[in-house]
Amino acid sequence: MKISHFKALVAVVKNNFSISMASECLSLTQPAISKQIQQFEAELNLNLFVRHGKRLTGLTESGHEVYQYALSVMNKIDDVYQLSHHRLGDQGSLSVATTHTQARYVLPQIINRFRSIYPEVKLAVHQGSPKEVAKLALEGEVDLAIATEAVGEENGLITLPCYQWNRSVVTPYQHPLTRKTTLSLAELSEYPIITYGVGYTGRSRIDEAFERENLQSNIVLTAVDSDVIKTYVRLGMGVGVIANMAYSLEEDRDLVATDARDLFGTSYSHVAIRKDKYIRPFIFSFIEMLAPHLDEELVVKTLAELDSVQRKKLLGSIELPSY
Repeated sequence: MKISHFKALVAVVKNNFSISMASECLSLTQPAISKQIQQFEAELNLNLFVRHGKRLTGLTESGHEVYQYALSVMNKIDDVYQLSHHRLGDQGSLSVATTHTQARYVLPQIINRFRSIYPEVKLAVHQGSPKEVAKLALEGEVDLAIATEAVGEENGLITLPCYQWNRSVVTPYQHPLTRKTTLSLAELSEYPIITYGVGYTGRSRIDEAFERENLQSNIVLTAVDSDVIKTYVRLGMGVGVIANMAYSLEEDRDLVATDARDLFGTSYSHVAIRKDKYIRPFIFSFIEMLAPHLDEELVVKTLAELDSVQRKKLLGSIELPSY
């Protein structure tokens, strides 16, 4: 069994079972990839892939199990390289997966500050849905995942609370809702609503709020991008429900933002790390810049705590900052 066997298996799966794409990823010929797969299956005496003719279309049940082991092996090898490069101090790379809202409204100032302190560290920011960024962290494709929903649902990740945030209802000037001293869900439901798609930026809180009041939310348009939501509000297509951090007094002065925390409650953003991840010193610094209460000592304690109940107890006393 060779490392090249693991590499070939992981590359094929991550490239949607395309031998040609896997070969490009590994800078090998297609016959070389096919040979690695055949050798691996022969050595294990298992069929790892579901085949349709010569095409690979999926993983067998055994293939799924072997793939998880292969991912673990490749991640451990990466961690060994990271450890060997530890002597380089403030040099290396940091990859972060996050959603559009975090990337657009939260991370710019943090990344700017981080770059000023660690100019030799190469940064990469990947965007996706909460489930996608969690998967990237779990599979070792990124060092950190930052999002509001779904990040903590994977068994191989530890999630740490970063900050709390609320929502605003945005409307054009002269809209009837701007004349209300207090806003109710019943009043809001009378207008077309534009907000985030299911699974993005705390959307579940919005749906749950209407359900509790036995109201039908009149959501006519959804998007993953707050700027897109505001664009359609400007066109008069409806009222927007967005994260409060996505409203800027300077950039959105043609819109009115009404605080909606009493309608939808508070949401919490988290940073997720793979349980067995080796963390370089500058990664600890990035986490603390993102959430000052998450210093290196607390992060190390949380990652070392095997009992989820104890982890919750350790983190439960933290008073989260508001964004």
